[in-house]
Amino acid sequence: MSTTTKTPARAGRERTCHQCGTTYRSPRNSSRYCSPACRKRAARGTAPTGGPKAGPSAFSPITKALYLTGYVGPIGPTSRREDSPTVYGLLVDREAAFAELVHQFDRKDWGIVSREEFDAALKADGIVAFTQRSPEAAARKRRSDIRRQRIKRAI
Repeated sequence: MSTTTKTPARAGRERTCHQCGTTYRSPRNSSRYCSPACRKRAARGTAPTGGPKAGPSAFSPITKALYLTGYVGPIGPTSRREDSPTVYGLLVDREAAFAELVHQFDRKDWGIVSREEFDAALKADGIVAFTQRSPEAAARKRRSDIRRQRIKRAI
């Protein structure tokens, strides 16, 4: 006689991959990696990346909501060879992001978000404003200006 339960067989086996940091549902209770690719990366000694959720995991709920809607995203470093940490920034105008955030919080009945809370959350999480250039772009422009001036002087 078989008994049926309402919980699936794999319920409660949500795990975090030791290599990439993503959450996955484990087929076994002893798995450590989400895929064979992550298992091989770990066997080869490749450093864990932290995965796509590694950067925003420390974000405030306001910034996480903007990240999930696509209004906040990574804007730097511009080259994969650079070892600098990922820079996150607003991908749209500040007013549009605030309006979308207010709409999301109203729709989910999470409460009212003030302009001060919005600005404080972006500042605390290090989100670069949409109108600003990334630090890498500013440095690249500065180097190209210096190079251009040297060429003018040499001519």
